[in-house]
Amino acid sequence: MNSTIPLSLKIDQVIEGIANQGYVVIEDFFSLDVIAALRQEARQLHLAGAMQRAATGKENMAKLDAAVRGDLIHWLGNTEPSAVQQDFFTCMEQLREALNRHLYLGLFELENHFAIYPPGAIYRKHLDQFRGNEERQVSCILYLNEDWKAEDGGALRIYLEGTDSPPAIDVMPHSGTLVVFLSAKFWHEVLPARRERISLTGWFRKRSDSLP
Repeated sequence: MNSTIPLSLKIDQVIEGIANQGYVVIEDFFSLDVIAALRQEARQLHLAGAMQRAATGKENMAKLDAAVRGDLIHWLGNTEPSAVQQDFFTCMEQLREALNRHLYLGLFELENHFAIYPPGAIYRKHLDQFRGNEERQVSCILYLNEDWKAEDGGALRIYLEGTDSPPAIDVMPHSGTLVVFLSAKFWHEVLPARRERISLTGWFRKRSDSLP
């Protein structure tokens, strides 16, 4: 972690942002060493052919359409987590517990995948919570890009009024930046980049109403 700001204070910033406006952007949430190790894992998976084209929609109705979504993904949790993944999940578990403690969200797990956007790839406006399925409650995006510049593009555009129309903010995918927002509230999209764009994207979920 960034040695200058304790994790507990960064988590407090997340709680305050979610409580007050439904979203928060925090720079340097994880240390450079953690970010570099996660970035290396994502690239190794890509080189090994372990990443697959991402689809849109629910699993049983998922569609592949690069004009809508062009990233490659690899879900975490299918294999034994690496040491750096364990560090990541330990920190995110503390965040989950804090969200439940302060905001009573009933979050019980985090699902995560690496995402690599080739140059020019996009993800058009969407919500992270599927219609008729409220399990995804809080979205978390950690950027792993090294030396990202404004001219590289690839911003995350977040629409602020609960619709897919302006006003909006653009978040550049700088290394170590963590974006957290309410999954059901904020339409968002990924703008095209001029270079490869890497993130670790996830969702804190609540249990399905159909589960005991």
